[in-house]
Amino acid sequence: MKLYITRDSVAAGDDVDAPHARNSSVPDDADVSQIVAACLAASPLPSIAGGDASWALSSGVPLAVIAQQWASPKLVSQFPPNPNRLDLTDGTLRLHFTYFAQQSPDDVFAVLERLRLHAQ
Repeated sequence: MKLYITRDSVAAGDDVDAPHARNSSVPDDADVSQIVAACLAASPLPSIAGGDASWALSSGVPLAVIAQQWASPKLVSQFPPNPNRLDLTDGTLRLHFTYFAQQSPDDVFAVLERLRLHAQ
């Protein structure tokens, strides 16, 4: 599966390359953790002074929270997302890293874990 990855800018000087688009690929049967790892490998997130940057990776739905101070990403759900809710266009999974500045990654995770984008 092809991946198209973008991310937010962290500072005005970082806007030069916005939306920081990168391409990668994973096997069609890749799970969320493999997709997150491929995105991080293809589009390394910038570090910030102070060392407490928080990010979320999404594709129509939140998939993971990444924190500069964490050793590894935290998946928002242990269950695979419904493929119909993912941003999949012409065989390419489109993903975006949202920058939450120095918000607590635990707070970002708590909000995204409870977030409902559609009626149940």
